[in-house]
Amino acid sequence: MEKEARLQAIYDTISKSEVPVSGSELSKKFNVSRQVIVQDIALLKARNVHIYATHKGYVCSHQRVRRVFSCFHLNDRMEEEMNAIVDCGGCIENVFVKHDVYGKLEAKMNISSRKQVKEFIDSISQNQAKPLTDLTSGYHCHTVSAQSKEDLDSIEESLRKLHILQEA
Repeated sequence: MEKEARLQAIYDTISKSEVPVSGSELSKKFNVSRQVIVQDIALLKARNVHIYATHKGYVCSHQRVRRVFSCFHLNDRMEEEMNAIVDCGGCIENVFVKHDVYGKLEAKMNISSRKQVKEFIDSISQNQAKPLTDLTSGYHCHTVSAQSKEDLDSIEESLRKLHILQEA
């Protein structure tokens, strides 16, 4: 398969999938090494194709609108916050904090369902990991994408009602 055809096929595979596609799956499907897949993904990104790596594989972000939400809550409300976002049609693309010494620290998430929220919360618990927000005493931001501005407005209102949204 020629490189350009493979790039198009990789994009098609990721964009049509409802779940993240691992690099291993792609390398098997296209009979190339994992390293070639990583290079191809980098080339697609350089062409402004919105492909993101998650801990479960690659995902494609289709024409979605985005908004950054500034939030505050303690760890015991993390699941509640995330469920409020996904219940309104949002995808939690990342979490980031602004640290006094290190600057912006970001973790990709790409969580868009209650099932993924539960898996994330379970992973934190099972690994006895500390959330990134521990560095800033609960203050953090999420980049959230959705199908429409109205969905983002609903997410904002839900976070406001939960007293999680930090107003400017």
